[in-house]
Amino acid sequence: MPKPSPRLVEVTKTSRISPSVQRVHLGGEALRTFPSTTPGAYVKLMFDLEGQPLTAMVDKNQVAMRTYTVNSFNPSVPEMTIDMVLHASDGATGPASAWAGSTKPGDTILIAGPGSSKGLSETYHWVLLAGDMTALPSIKNHLAALPKNTRGYAVIVVETEDDIVDIPKPDSIDIVWETKISLPEAVANLSWYDGLPAVWVACEFSDMRNIRRWLQDEKKLPHEQLYISSYWKKGRSEDQHKIDKRQDSEAFVKTLKAD
Repeated sequence: MPKPSPRLVEVTKTSRISPSVQRVHLGGEALRTFPSTTPGAYVKLMFDLEGQPLTAMVDKNQVAMRTYTVNSFNPSVPEMTIDMVLHASDGATGPASAWAGSTKPGDTILIAGPGSSKGLSETYHWVLLAGDMTALPSIKNHLAALPKNTRGYAVIVVETEDDIVDIPKPDSIDIVWETKISLPEAVANLSWYDGLPAVWVACEFSDMRNIRRWLQDEKKLPHEQLYISSYWKKGRSEDQHKIDKRQDSEAFVKTLKAD
C-alpha cells in the first residue's frame, strides 16, 4: 500500500501547558480524511534544511522530518493536538522545538503519517508504562485505553514539578512522577508485582538501553512482553538518532537469536 501524501495543516491555537511543553492545535480540511489513531500513533512534521516549516513538497533530500506523538485527534472538528517539549542543547534548539515556541494561529506546515508503534502485550497480569516527557502523550493515551481494573505503574520523569499534569487512569495504576533521578533508577526502584507484566517504555537512547538490559538480565522478562523504544538521543539529531537506533536494534536482535 502506498504511503499517504503529506497533508497541509493549519495552526489554530497554541498554549503552554507546562513550563517545558507547548501544545499545538492543528486543523484544516486535509485532516478530514486523516485515519483514526491508536495510542502511540505519531506524525512527522516537515521542515526544510534551514529549519523552516514546509508548506509545499520539495525534493525528499531537502526535507528534515521530526516525529511527534499524536496527543489527541478529533476527526469531526477536525482537530489534532501535539504536545511538543521545548528544550535546548548548549543554547541551541532543533527546528521543531523552535517552531513550537514561535508558531501562531494561521501558520501552516506539512505533516506526514500517521505511523503506529507496537502496543501492549495482550497477555499480562499487570502493566508498567515508563518514559520521559517525550513519551507523555503516548503514556496518557495508553492509560486511557486500559481496562478499568488494570493495576500497575506509570513512571514519568519530568524536568520540574510544574511539568506534572493530571492524567486520567484506572484506579489501581500508580503514577510515579520523578524530577530528581533518572528513568532507569526510577523503574528499578519499583516494587515488582507478582505475575507477568506487560511493559511499555519510551525514552532517551541511553536510558532505553539501560532499562532494556535490566529487564532482560535482572527481571528475565520475555521479549514478547516488552515494547521499548528510544524517542531521542542526547547530542544527536533525529536523523542521526535514527541510524543509531537501527544499528542498536539489529545488534539486539542478534543477541536474542544467539540466546
